[in-house]
Amino acid sequence: MLNSSVSLLTAILTAIVVFFFTAAWMRMKSARDGYRTAKAAVAPARKTMWSKIGSLLKVAVLVVIFALLLVAWQVSDLADAADGKPSPSPSVSHD
Repeated sequence: MLNSSVSLLTAILTAIVVFFFTAAWMRMKSARDGYRTAKAAVAPARKTMWSKIGSLLKVAVLVVIFALLLVAWQVSDLADAADGKPSPSPSVSHD
């Protein structure tokens, strides 16, 4: 009778150990698949990131050029306005 209970206990412990090893193996397999998927997605994500940065830099350059053109236009307008209207003389008249 003692041998059968020891055999039953050994079988139960073996089943538990095999179950946990199988569960761990499935988790590792799932993690490996997830890692491969993430690794495969890195190159397209990196390409997209650099593309977005490039387009952002293009827009920034255009904005800077536009701002410089506006400033130059305003300066030329102020210079034209100053040439058209003489400023009053600072001298005081003695009448």
